[in-house]
Order: sequence, then structure tokens, then C-alpha cells
Amino acid sequence: MKPMRAMLLLLLTSPVLASNAQRSALEETARREAALVVDSTTDREQVAPLLAAFQQRYPYLQVAYRDLSGADIYRRAVSGQQHGDVLWSSAMDLQIKLVNEGLALRYSSPQKAALPGWASWRDEVYGTTFEPIVLAYDRRRIAAQDVPESHTALRRALRTHGVHWRVASYDVEASGAGYFFFSQDSRHNPEFWEMAAALGQRMRYQEGNSLTLLKRLQRGEADIAYNVLGPYAWRFAQQHPQVGWVLPQDYTLVVSRLQLIHKSARHPAAARLWVDFVLSREGQQVLAKGSGLPPIRNDLPRRLGTVDLDREAAKLRPIQVGSGLLVYLDSAKRSLFLRRWREQLPASLQQP
Repeated sequence: MKPMRAMLLLLLTSPVLASNAQRSALEETARREAALVVDSTTDREQVAPLLAAFQQRYPYLQVAYRDLSGADIYRRAVSGQQHGDVLWSSAMDLQIKLVNEGLALRYSSPQKAALPGWASWRDEVYGTTFEPIVLAYDRRRIAAQDVPESHTALRRALRTHGVHWRVASYDVEASGAGYFFFSQDSRHNPEFWEMAAALGQRMRYQEGNSLTLLKRLQRGEADIAYNVLGPYAWRFAQQHPQVGWVLPQDYTLVVSRLQLIHKSARHPAAARLWVDFVLSREGQQVLAKGSGLPPIRNDLPRRLGTVDLDREAAKLRPIQVGSGLLVYLDSAKRSLFLRRWREQLPASLQQP
């Protein structure tokens, strides 16, 4: 082989060899750690296929997966005690707060290039899913032609004297997800407080999660469920066809479950393997097929049931992962927002 050609070949293969060597070193360190602790807001049953695939890939790791609320994950992380190596939470604002407080380990995942630009921040936190927030309804009470297909249409319908729809939504004061969804609504909807007044007038139930809201529809206790996570609505409607759902046509917020590695992780190498696997094509495909969670990667199709989310891109508003999520965690802004929200509710639902 001529010297010039040999040198060129060496230059081309060196990065690949270096990458492979780094990967081997990472896996060898993880093998010595032998364990991984994941704290997550996602039900273990829902991500069982992902856990099984990860364990098959890395059988030498003993994985402890703990179901916790977003608030509990945050509290454990801040206290420095009994926190997981990986923190995986749908409470996007609290995850960003952990990063802002210096509690995330910086890690530039090799999978980062496949993610949308809005889905990561400072190489410390990564989005893992693409989940639209939808409007769910009781098909037995609301005919197809009467289903409101936008926030504006819903507000107008609720203001109509002949419409007596009963509304269920998140408990904005008690639920971190509820507060987050509604505060993000206020940033995207210039008529948000008019909308809040219409919702409050018809509000009958305030809950802590999407599944409970959907069960209110199933039991005939509510007609509209506002701000429901799309994957939950889709899965629930498959089992209970009396429940329908739509993507609001004016705008549809998209949230993502964020994962980070705690700065004091006891098993940092294993945590890096987990982050990479969840973001990899294989991990994303398992999440999509096994858990019904649309993938975050740009090189995979995003679907919610029969809905092609990529074709709906014009109306989708992915929530930017970054410091902007801290705005409504400011205590003064939060107090003002909650006070205004409380004023919209009937007396029976107002908290002291």
C-alpha cells in the first residue's frame, strides 16, 4: 500500500477506532458497577418492554426501576439521599430546575445528533418521547360533528347556553403536571384566561393524572377531559371505544419525558449506557411499539394511533427544553397564576 493511501486510511478509521475503544471502556466500567437505579414517573408496566430489551443487551447490570412522582424525584435529587442514577420524569420544569441547580452530570450522548434541536440542553438533559396533549371526550354525549377541534371552538362551545358539557381536568394546584400544562397553555394561547373562565364554569372534577381523567369519561361522569397526554388517550380509547380524542387544530402542545444523570450517581457508566439505549433507534422503537410513546428521534416516524404526527407538524408546538421552563416556577408568578385560576372555579372546587 502506498504511504499516502495508508495515511488517508488511518485518518478515516482513527475516529471509529477511538469511538469503539471509548465504548468498550464505558461498558467495562459499567460491568464493574454491576447495577443501575432509575427513578421514573413512567409506570413500570408501561416500560416493561424497554426494561427487558435493556437487560437483554446488558445482562450483567442489575436494574432497580422505581416509580415515583415528579415532585418526589426532584426532592430526592435535591436532598442528595436515595436518588437514582438516572432521573426520568415527565415534570419537564422540575428536571430543568435540577440542571439549573447543578445536579446533572454532563454527558454528550452519541445519539444526540438524531434528536430535534429543542430536545436537549447543555448535554445534561435529553427528551425521550414526543407526546401531544389532546382533548378527550365521551362519544356517547358529544356527536362527531359537535366535537370542538380547537381551543377557541371549545371555549365558544362552553360559553353556549345550550351546551351543558361537564369538564374534567388536572388539579392545577396539587398536580405538578397540571400546573405545567396550564402554564404552558397560557404562553401559547392569547385568550387563555377567557378559556380558563369557560373551563372553570363547567369544571366538575380535578384530578392528578391523565388516566383518572379518562376514567371519568368512561364512567359517564364527565363529557370533556382537557389537557390529556395523547399516548394515554390513544391506549385508553383502544380498550374503551366510547372515549374519543382529537389534536386541537389551532395548536397542540408536545411534551417530552426528560432524562438526566444525577451528578452524584453511584453507577455513572451504567447510567450513560441507559441514556444512550433509550435514545437509540432500538430503544425508541421499543418505546413506540411496546409502550405507545411516539419517538423523539428525527429518523423514525412519529405516530399516535392512526395519526401521522409528522404530517401535523404545522400545528404541533414542542415545548423547548431549556431555561424557559423555569419561568413559572418563580414563586411570585406561581402564586399569581394559581390565584387567578382559583377565581375561575366554582366555589365547590376552590381550595382555601
